[in-house]
Amino acid sequence: MTTDVWDGFAAAVVRVSLPDGDRRLEPRPPGVVGEYPFDGPVHIITAYNPAGVEADAEANEASHAALGAALRSHTTVATVGSAPDGTMAEPGFGVLGLELDDAVELGRRFEQAAIYRWTADALAIVGVDDGRRVEMGWSVVRPADA
Repeated sequence: MTTDVWDGFAAAVVRVSLPDGDRRLEPRPPGVVGEYPFDGPVHIITAYNPAGVEADAEANEASHAALGAALRSHTTVATVGSAPDGTMAEPGFGVLGLELDDAVELGRRFEQAAIYRWTADALAIVGVDDGRRVEMGWSVVRPADA
């Protein structure tokens, strides 16, 4: 994966749908974290634009539906990852109770370059093919506060 792709992942924001309203998960410097809303790790995975090639809406929606079907037995929350200005939005899932290896395998299965692993301590970008891992801090704000 190129440096530009990693930089894009590191700058992305993720809208996370929670029962009491949406939150915007934003990257911060390592060690800076907010109030974590879950009991365990959350793996954020999309199926949009497999292999880094922009797909049409119909293909992306089919891939997203297939990922949703693969996650049917898991607890998930809806997510949308995007550039900070809202461009390049890609729906996905925040998956609770999934082991990192299984999350990476799902990312690989759906031809993604990386997934996110979000914990109380860090937001990590985890490469699905090379195992590269970059950890950063994070904050969560309500979109109206952003």
